[in-house]
Amino acid sequence: MWYALVMSKSKKIKLPKMDDIYQQIAEERLTKSEAVKRNAKALFDFLQESRIVTINATFDGCGDSGQINGVEYLDHRGKDMATPVGKVPNSRLEAGYNWNDKKKKMEELPPRQGCVEELVHEICYDKLASRHMGWEINEGSYGTFSFDVLNRKISLEFNERVESVNTTEEIF
Repeated sequence: MWYALVMSKSKKIKLPKMDDIYQQIAEERLTKSEAVKRNAKALFDFLQESRIVTINATFDGCGDSGQINGVEYLDHRGKDMATPVGKVPNSRLEAGYNWNDKKKKMEELPPRQGCVEELVHEICYDKLASRHMGWEINEGSYGTFSFDVLNRKISLEFNERVESVNTTEEIF
């Protein structure tokens, strides 16, 4: 990782070059953008035969943490529908890490296919990471992802919170 410090034999700390850091950030953003496209296509393909026409996912973040608050699935009349079940073919979720007690370390799990709810979350988090890094930092942000299943489009309403300071000075 770009933020890891490397110790040399002389025990001096080697810091990464800023150009290397920027390059890695750009690569991570590109990887996330490609994952959004791949997983959105898989999700829309899977939902093609369903009666779901809209998916809305709300998110909120501040104070260095953030989450998807809820996901709703709607039919053409705007009525709630149940979350579709089953794994979505051609989807790819980065599975994360698992603690190995024997080796006393974290091990990366292999990617896997996801269900609809997992895929919606993954698409939202990947889009936020690729386009709005830091969406959960300090005052944070909130918004809604709307998945238009029929037109195979996703829209994002993104609201960034900003702290402002108003200063006045008086002499009396």
